[in-house]
Amino acid sequence: MKNAFGLLAILILLYPSATTEAGKKRKMDKYDHWLKEEVALLTTQEEKAEFIKIKTDEEKDKFIEIFWAKRDPSTATKENDFKDIWYERLKYVNKTFTRGTKKSWRSDMGKVYMFFGPPSQTTSTPPRTRREPMGGSQMEPATQIWIYQPMSDLGLTSSFRVVFREYQYGYDLDHQTPQSILRAIEIFPRVVIFNLDIKELPRYRFFLDNNSFEGKLINDFMTTRKEVKEISLEWKPIFARALNRDTHVSFLIQIDTQKFDRKKFKDMTFFGKIKGEGEAEEDFLKSVKTEKAKADKLLATFGLPAKPGKSVLYLGARGSDKENYSLLKSELDVPNFWNDELGTSSLILSHEVVSASKSERGEEFSPYIVGQFKATPRWSNIFKQSEFLSVLFHIYNARLDNDAVSLKVEYFITSAEVAYKLNPQEIKEKVEPGKTLAGGTEVSLSSLKPGKYTFKIKVTDRNANKSIDKTADFTVE
Repeated sequence: MKNAFGLLAILILLYPSATTEAGKKRKMDKYDHWLKEEVALLTTQEEKAEFIKIKTDEEKDKFIEIFWAKRDPSTATKENDFKDIWYERLKYVNKTFTRGTKKSWRSDMGKVYMFFGPPSQTTSTPPRTRREPMGGSQMEPATQIWIYQPMSDLGLTSSFRVVFREYQYGYDLDHQTPQSILRAIEIFPRVVIFNLDIKELPRYRFFLDNNSFEGKLINDFMTTRKEVKEISLEWKPIFARALNRDTHVSFLIQIDTQKFDRKKFKDMTFFGKIKGEGEAEEDFLKSVKTEKAKADKLLATFGLPAKPGKSVLYLGARGSDKENYSLLKSELDVPNFWNDELGTSSLILSHEVVSASKSERGEEFSPYIVGQFKATPRWSNIFKQSEFLSVLFHIYNARLDNDAVSLKVEYFITSAEVAYKLNPQEIKEKVEPGKTLAGGTEVSLSSLKPGKYTFKIKVTDRNANKSIDKTADFTVE
């Protein structure tokens, strides 16, 4: 759109310190409230109809994120100035325009404020009696006049005035409001759709600050290729499907603090780059809390989306201070879960699986949350005979037949001496196209002798007549 950012520039000028609306009491379902109270002035008829048809909270959340992405003047960053300004204005009109039968954004004043923002200047006149030329008199109501600077994106190319008159039930737009202003109010919801063609959530890329401690270390490391191993650590990747045709790469990291004060590693910072083929490159800077593992070991997890393909990982790690750090380089082969082929995420083996709370399921992606369950990370896949072994994973690209999947998941435990086949899992249900499915099982280890084993899953898609295998090794003590 020509000069699409002109309107935003005016919004930022008029309201530079916008923040999102918070702490508002809701009596209705939060999704109804969003549709009927928060964005009623912005949604198109098509968007309203589409949103009402959505059944799951997950899909509603995704719709809302895409809704705002379409109205984000700059999708390169996670910040959305227009959204922030919108909610700041909504907070103001809810507090201010409380008179009359139509309140808040439903009032004329509220609607004008939501669309045009605070006026650059205001004037008012009290009620008065006007004498008619032919005799007699007529009462003129009180007026408020809001004066605005030009808004060219709305067709208002010169400064303009919006006149409100105090009729019976509060201030309403003057009956003689110019057509240019009425037209601007009418087209505003369409003008602020800056990215009409967005169908999926944008992926916001993070960039390390080259002048920061971490940025300087990584840039020097990529030049010299000289590893630093002051902090002893090991890591292994966990792969799952991400949005926007990316793969989510999570890292489970074990830190050996034997030589250090463990308190300095309760909080750790991991930073670096994943450099893929061509121009593909992902920076990361993650601060995480570690968890106690065996002996002097700590565990940490973090992740980020990356492009599928062969990559090089440049990984940096430091404790709460910057005295000690490590820099490691490794090859990384990132699988593609968006090729329409039947596939699964990495297998998660755990001694403990609990129900994941709704808030945990809505937080940043974790490979240890599968469906409604959350697994406890364990570094070495070593289990006791007295424990249960839980296995969790995601299934991708199952073929639909009459809008339903038909999968058989078989489980096996094998070693050099034995082979066990466990009870299979059947997944037959109607799902949305492209939906990720959850798989998993739990088995007692009491009947297994100490030794090394392999856990194998075999997923068969009956609709596609295809099968895939995936394995993970574990040990019973």
